[in-house]
Amino acid sequence: MASEAINLVAVIYPKPGKAAELSALMAEVTQKVQAHEPDTLLYYAFTNEQNKDEIIVVERYRNAAALDAHVKGPHFQEFVKKASGLMAKPFELKRGGFLPASAGVARL
Repeated sequence: MASEAINLVAVIYPKPGKAAELSALMAEVTQKVQAHEPDTLLYYAFTNEQNKDEIIVVERYRNAAALDAHVKGPHFQEFVKKASGLMAKPFELKRGGFLPASAGVARL
């Protein structure tokens, strides 16, 4: 259903020696999402403790239209353009919704 929230996890793989630069770009796009995308409900990144060569991005969108606006928007497009040369391989996306009877917890 188009009105349901969409949850995404992206796994980004920096090239050797490019993690800091890619992290800085991630911080830039995160700030722009915060300022300009009100229907992006959650958007943050962290490094994988087991594999420092991975950056994990957690995203939640109000609906499919919000996700579409993010993907087609100038902030994400600029990130993809700059980040593509810093990634060892294309990022992986995992998409889904809440499990049945799982309300989730958020204390932000």
